[in-house]
Amino acid sequence: MRTIAPAGRGDVHTLLIVLPLVFFAISLSFDVVAMLSGAHVWGVAAAMNLAAGLVSGSLSSVYFAREHDQYRPGSRARDLSFLFLWLSICALLPFAVSLVLRVVHPEGVTPSASVALSIMALGVATLAGWLGDEAARERV
Repeated sequence: MRTIAPAGRGDVHTLLIVLPLVFFAISLSFDVVAMLSGAHVWGVAAAMNLAAGLVSGSLSSVYFAREHDQYRPGSRARDLSFLFLWLSICALLPFAVSLVLRVVHPEGVTPSASVALSIMALGVATLAGWLGDEAARERV
């Protein structure tokens, strides 16, 4: 049986790039719902998604760091890969600080600084994801 789904190397890259972004976007959405409704459960769900995004983002960064060494030196793909790795780390740090702020303030209300950090880091992570996908497409 033939399938239309391509099984190339670029698809794995795309999945590893998008997965943390989805967790972070869902976390931010849950934060907005928590702020509007005042229900503590949405803040907890946001924190869980934030933690899952940090874990998946860290693991995919380790994977991409190993892949970075396989790019041809001086190529556009290697330059994009390096920029992707740098921006990914710069995006993961504010998400980690956001999670720490939630743990420090467990009274149920999501700190506004935590939400602001998440918004900023999601923008940086989205840019990093785009660069990582471009690097994967350049290599294929």
